[in-house]
Amino acid sequence: MNNFEWKLENQWLQEVLKEARKQFNEKHAFKEKFRKDSIETQKQLWEDVGPLSIANGLEQVVDFMEFITTMKIQKKRHEFVRKLEEKYKKILLSPYFGRMDFLERGDEKTQKCYIGSFNLINDNFDFLVYDWRAPISSMYYDYEIGKANYICPEGKIHGEIALKRQYKINNGKIEYMFDSNLNIDDEILQGILSKSTDSKMKNIVTTIQREQNKIIRNEDYKNLIVQGPAGSGKTSIALHRIAYILYKHRDKIASKNIIIFSPNEIFNEYISNVLPQLGEDNICQTTFKEYMQKVLESAFKKEDYSEMMETILAAKEDPMYPKRIMSIKYKSSMQFIDILKKYVDYTEKEDRNFKDIIIRDKLIISSKDLQELFFKDYIQLPLKRRLQKIRERILFLMEPYEKDWVKKAASELKESDSYIDKIEIRNRSIAIVKNEMKDIYSKINKMTEFDLIDIYKKLFMKLECFSANCNTGYSEKEIAEIKSYTLENLKAGKLNYEDQPPLLYLKGALEGIPKTSEIKYVIIDEAQDYTPLQYEIFYQLFKHANMTILGDLNQSINPFMNVGDYNNISHIFPKDNTCIINLTKSYRSTMEITKFSRRLLGKEITDGCVERSGAEPLILGFSDEKAIKEKFLEDIKVHKEKGYKSIGIITRTVKEANEIYNFLKEKVHVKAILKDDDEYVSDTLVIPAYLAKGLEFDVVLIYNAGDENYCCEEERLLLYTACTRALHVLRIYYSGNCTPLLHD
Repeated sequence: MNNFEWKLENQWLQEVLKEARKQFNEKHAFKEKFRKDSIETQKQLWEDVGPLSIANGLEQVVDFMEFITTMKIQKKRHEFVRKLEEKYKKILLSPYFGRMDFLERGDEKTQKCYIGSFNLINDNFDFLVYDWRAPISSMYYDYEIGKANYICPEGKIHGEIALKRQYKINNGKIEYMFDSNLNIDDEILQGILSKSTDSKMKNIVTTIQREQNKIIRNEDYKNLIVQGPAGSGKTSIALHRIAYILYKHRDKIASKNIIIFSPNEIFNEYISNVLPQLGEDNICQTTFKEYMQKVLESAFKKEDYSEMMETILAAKEDPMYPKRIMSIKYKSSMQFIDILKKYVDYTEKEDRNFKDIIIRDKLIISSKDLQELFFKDYIQLPLKRRLQKIRERILFLMEPYEKDWVKKAASELKESDSYIDKIEIRNRSIAIVKNEMKDIYSKINKMTEFDLIDIYKKLFMKLECFSANCNTGYSEKEIAEIKSYTLENLKAGKLNYEDQPPLLYLKGALEGIPKTSEIKYVIIDEAQDYTPLQYEIFYQLFKHANMTILGDLNQSINPFMNVGDYNNISHIFPKDNTCIINLTKSYRSTMEITKFSRRLLGKEITDGCVERSGAEPLILGFSDEKAIKEKFLEDIKVHKEKGYKSIGIITRTVKEANEIYNFLKEKVHVKAILKDDDEYVSDTLVIPAYLAKGLEFDVVLIYNAGDENYCCEEERLLLYTACTRALHVLRIYYSGNCTPLLHD
């Protein structure tokens, strides 16, 4: 690029920065004005109204509330302008990253479109910079030089792209720029990918690829299922899709209308910066565990997902291990969903054994009438609500008789001269009637009780009946073992993780679904780690919402509790409004790490990868585990000196992570994540593999991939997931014999 071009580009940048500075100063002045107005209002409130007092009457309260309303309005204005000021601060640092010269069909003049993170419009309503989410900006990601089109409210606009240019602008200065067709091997993307990772996920607006952009902007389908290899940018796509939806539908959709289900709290923290970087408020971030354990109010001890994973990985010598694995597999199967549905139908139609309600030889309501209420009048209500309505109806019919009885008891007490005080007579008469009626109340409670745990127990008491004709693939003996194992745990007050989704499903089916109409978009990340039953629950909860489901079947860290295949959930979502999209490229790791990791899968993988070279992954054997730990000390020092910011020491279990952390913590700066709600930090980090999903590190050191640790086929995908966390360096150490999984 010649000097003349550089001069023109610098002149344009100065013009953009001048406008951005002007708008920043305006917003800053407005913010200061609103701040001063707020202080003045508070001062006036004190002087004109003073401290609230009952003696000052209602008029003072009215004046006080008027001031409070004014202060709330001022606070909203101040917050709105503060956000705009923050936006212009970001623009001043880097106003745009791309340019596209577009000649619309029928026009004579080419339009220069500069693309940035935010719109910048001058007083004449000219776009100096287009937001990356604007309709015209889509061409920057979707097309090379040549014919192009985009869709806007006026329809499809056709034309031709004459030039595409990329920039790196930092602190208001162009560091470099060049003309490009923006393909995966371009210098900007290479430069970004080769850098060290930071403590939080970053936005990818400067490097969004065509296949990613199609998902971000896809509104042809209500439900999107996105399958992509490790490092294909699935989570980034989800967050940028949210930002796009908030931008395009800002009049109808706000942050409060969107929810994202992440694999754990660590991951929630890791992605928390992306939307604010894009100028949007963070949405509700939760986990299935958090939602489930909040809804399942129970005195039972509830196992969490991490505890289940520890059992799967570390309790193989336990005599109860085979039964536990069988329990997890059975309750995660497609057939168990059919059993639950059959059981719900049975429970709703089951004869409730209603009894006549009689008070002092007077029939209040017959069992026949109660049956009619249950099976006819209230049939549209969920079971729990039906029983509540019947209870309310019985108590309503009993009330006049109970009051009459209380009056007669009070009259008898009064005549007995034993009680003189009226209050004492009333209290005593009520107590007498309540005592006389306790058996009736007990009968009512028994007929209308709803105990979710008890309902779940009854399913397993009759499990043979409900599993018949369901083709579960389990023998009568195995069904009996699952039944006894579950009932023993429930009797002991223990709720295993695999029992919680079925309970949640029953709660939704028999109690009714909590109101979720405010939620219009649902994002489900790490989709492979949810079972078909959990998807049934998602659909129960958010039937009317749009869903974006993102995952990688090759990263199913739990071999016994996962989606299995997306075909297993195809019946849940309407086929004509659901689309499965496959991402085909990985951008995270070097070619060497990507190819090494894919060999681990033991099958042919045709997905592409970024052409970024690095060191070959290293597999080294050691005499014992202490030698591996000593090697970690050396590696941490070497890689820190090379400038790598994040080092992940990935173990198989929490026990191993604890041992390594305790060995290293006095010798080097290191952190450990041992629970799924621990805080994520970018540092030297010790973490079990199943908690590391979704995260990435400059350097990954895998602890003890010996044949005693990663010993069976079920752990192949866990080891694959651990390896694919590495951006630049991957080292795998083992003691004894190396796992056969690495020699297939």
